[in-house]
Amino acid sequence: MTCRRRLARLACAFGLALSAMAVARASGDDAFVAWARAHAIPLPACAGVSAPDAMEFAEGTIGGARIVALGEPMHGAEEPLALRNCLFRQLVERHGFTAIALESGLNESQALFDHVLAGDAVDARAIARRGFTWGFGRFAANVALLEWMRRHNARAPPERQVRIYGIDLSGGDAAGIWQGARATLDDSLAFLSHAAPRESARVRSRLAAFLGEFTVPGYLGLPVTARLELRAALEELPGFFDAHRLPLIAASSQREFDWARQNAVAARQLEALFRVSRMPDGSGTLAPEDYRADAVRDAAMADNVRWVMEREGPRGRILLYAHNGHVMNGRTRGGIWSVYARAPPAMGMHLRAAFGSSLSIMAMAAEGEAGTLDAALARVGPGRFLLDLREAGRHGPARAWLDRLQSLGANASTEVLVVPARAFDAFVFLRELTPALRNPPD
Repeated sequence: MTCRRRLARLACAFGLALSAMAVARASGDDAFVAWARAHAIPLPACAGVSAPDAMEFAEGTIGGARIVALGEPMHGAEEPLALRNCLFRQLVERHGFTAIALESGLNESQALFDHVLAGDAVDARAIARRGFTWGFGRFAANVALLEWMRRHNARAPPERQVRIYGIDLSGGDAAGIWQGARATLDDSLAFLSHAAPRESARVRSRLAAFLGEFTVPGYLGLPVTARLELRAALEELPGFFDAHRLPLIAASSQREFDWARQNAVAARQLEALFRVSRMPDGSGTLAPEDYRADAVRDAAMADNVRWVMEREGPRGRILLYAHNGHVMNGRTRGGIWSVYARAPPAMGMHLRAAFGSSLSIMAMAAEGEAGTLDAALARVGPGRFLLDLREAGRHGPARAWLDRLQSLGANASTEVLVVPARAFDAFVFLRELTPALRNPPD
């Protein structure tokens, strides 16, 4: 046999193998779609924070979960935000949920926390601009959320009032330098200066020299010895709070103490991020080593969720709202993240390990390219529906399909690879996504 003839046969065999894989894939898609059509629950539309009756669909999926993690497929779409608001109202009024936690800076969210608990009667739009990071304060749905929470709390007894938290690292910005990160230290040290001026003088003086350098460029510009000194001082800070807990609370309040201490923890989280970051080049292009920063950020967000649960107490139940790529029980891989040297664990992976079945993860998806999980969901039929993946059981073609690695659209421009049955408990499908409504200018 000539070399050319052997190559032709190999090419033919390879083509047949690809064709067989495509047929098997299509067959698996068909089995999943058939199962999904029998189990999908149609959803009504939501606008603002509408009547909770519209969200009765979630009863069975939520069950006794203490944390319901709702993921959005992209930031800045109106329909996911509206559905979140409807769901949160239902969770509060029918299931006794006590708080909502968002992918937004922890330190900045103190303004939101105080506002909804009937603090100063400032326009919610002004509070949103100050209290949300990543530009999320521009979205009308976030202002509507604050307004509804404030109205609810104004008529509710203290034990039924609800709270709002940011669980992301503080000081985030599009440039990737974390320009506002020092607010965590400013607020923590200001609290100590007021509540224990003499006792905290040494720990405050250790950190004072670094306040102006508490950004990615500032930190990377420090000598190694200075970075080690900063790290040691930050490690000492939460311990000071713990050692002086009772007198610090007596000189202030439990709420002030809790936030000031967590700001100290947030500063330590930021130093860990700075330590593994590289100097931003302005291009936004990811590098193989950037997985380390993603790993630190998601681990920090999971730690902050645990803090929220501790503050909410044994009867606390929260709605956690963030990107699908953060709430999923899996590792970040595929799409633009394929360049990573390792696949870092997402926040949801940490939370699943910590909370087990007390965590319910619902992802949102929209129409996507052929061969993706989104495209399979689009074939199910209704324009808006809920699909509880746990209904697929342990065996059968649909479960086998859900146990395979699938492509899920992310940010309307890339994908993340997930094993659906492991990453999520349920899907919410929204066929149409439109840009989020913006707050009118002042």
